[in-house]
Amino acid sequence: MHINSRRGVSMPLVVAVIAVVIVVGGILLFRSRTATDNGSPNKGAPSLKVPAPGSEDVDEMVVVSEKVITFTDAGYSPSSLTVKAGETVTFKNVGSKPTWPASAMHPTHKVYPGSGIEKCGTSEEGKIFDACRGVAPGGSWSFTFHEVGEWKYHDHLNSGIFGTIVVQE
Repeated sequence: MHINSRRGVSMPLVVAVIAVVIVVGGILLFRSRTATDNGSPNKGAPSLKVPAPGSEDVDEMVVVSEKVITFTDAGYSPSSLTVKAGETVTFKNVGSKPTWPASAMHPTHKVYPGSGIEKCGTSEEGKIFDACRGVAPGGSWSFTFHEVGEWKYHDHLNSGIFGTIVVQE
């Protein structure tokens, strides 16, 4: 080791030591994030395995189910859907023409409590079971059901197409 009377240790030696520390640190970090020889991940490495409910690796598993009614040229599917109060149902149009889901009865849309076609275009529109306009192919419309009961609905653009939403507590 070369001692410099003004600085104590030569600069090339300091730079070399720093470079070795960086390289060794990088290798150790890289190795800790890759699989071991037997293919199992090291501790701390992300796992691609999806834990199963009830396994010791899972504290709690939340399952989110999407409530969807699909509109095709043949009508709504499923034609009857059961949900819990507070759940949202999305009406997805995969047909070739617009659909306008709304509470029964045609043309007033007043069966679901608080609904009515006369509220379309007003500040009440977001609170009624009525899309208030045609939903174009590829589009969707959602409504959150709060009232418990069995609620009939129809396609305002073709009143012969209908279905039922059953809302439970």
